[in-house]
Amino acid sequence: MPSRTLTIAIQQFDRTAALHTRTVEIDNALVLYTLPGTSVTGLLNGTFDVAEMPLAHYAFLRSIGAPFTAIPVFPDRLFLQQYVYTRPDTGIRSLADLRGRRVLAPMYYMTASLWHRGILKEDHGILPHEIEWHTTSPERDPRMRLPEGVTVVLSRGPHLGLERLLDGTTDCLMTEGTPVVASDQRGNVVRVHANAQDAQREYFRRRGFHPIVHIIVARQEVVTERPSLLEELCAAFDQAKQSAYYLLQNERITGLPLMRGYLDETVALFGDDPWPYGVAGRNRAELDQFLAYAHEQGLTERQLDADDLFDPPARAFPFRATMVSDVHPGGLSALLGYLPRESRSVRGLGDAPASASST
Repeated sequence: MPSRTLTIAIQQFDRTAALHTRTVEIDNALVLYTLPGTSVTGLLNGTFDVAEMPLAHYAFLRSIGAPFTAIPVFPDRLFLQQYVYTRPDTGIRSLADLRGRRVLAPMYYMTASLWHRGILKEDHGILPHEIEWHTTSPERDPRMRLPEGVTVVLSRGPHLGLERLLDGTTDCLMTEGTPVVASDQRGNVVRVHANAQDAQREYFRRRGFHPIVHIIVARQEVVTERPSLLEELCAAFDQAKQSAYYLLQNERITGLPLMRGYLDETVALFGDDPWPYGVAGRNRAELDQFLAYAHEQGLTERQLDADDLFDPPARAFPFRATMVSDVHPGGLSALLGYLPRESRSVRGLGDAPASASST
């Protein structure tokens, strides 16, 4: 049995909820609900042993040899097309109109911002130095250096930056969430993509990417103390995702009237594991592309590839959760996210064989 209790700081998504409710248990570990800013600070200062971290921040730390490692579990992904906003009076009707304009991103090296700029370059030939960038927060690490020849104006304020769009100091927001717009201002904020849903589906069909924004990171000294930790974490997150997939088979679990149709469409487009973990398959191409963006845009001094982010036990782990279709919608699995008892506890590999299977 591990000698001390681990602290694991993560958000609660449907795919991590089973860890918070202890439907899936990690031996001698405490799972805490923590927002990303707090979890990262706690990981860096040693308060937390394992935490959710923005992918860009982890890639930077890995590139400079900081004592952290990760598992290829991606608890948060975002299609970015839905988070690009402008005002009707700017004349901006597509991303192609952003050359020479003032564009706000919460942080220049925020993970979503690297994805946004990659799309601008690849789809419209717009390079970072052709835009005047505005940010609302300093970069996450003072060692991060902004690229030469790129204008970045820091004006501290609310994270998503809606106020900067409404007061006319910027022309466009390229952000990571849906801002709350007061009812008397809704006519002054529009999405740049007139049909963001179609744009996102087209992007996935063309590139195969559902952009990764967060990753699960551990302090290296903790992995040294508990050599089986990486496999334990992989197994637990895989099982928690399987629990979420079971729950989704009950279309009455949510208030969305068209839930079954949406589930069927999701599987048709993304396959039977629409939220894949691991380094294989489409995740490798996506990670390699992101790391190319990170190097091109100045975040990392050297070019990393997907294998550089993970130690061998994490790279080799066989993730198995799938969006199974044979769960009875009225059965216990669909109602509770139930997992077979032998799959619900993840113990140290020296105590009992660890299984990645959650079915």
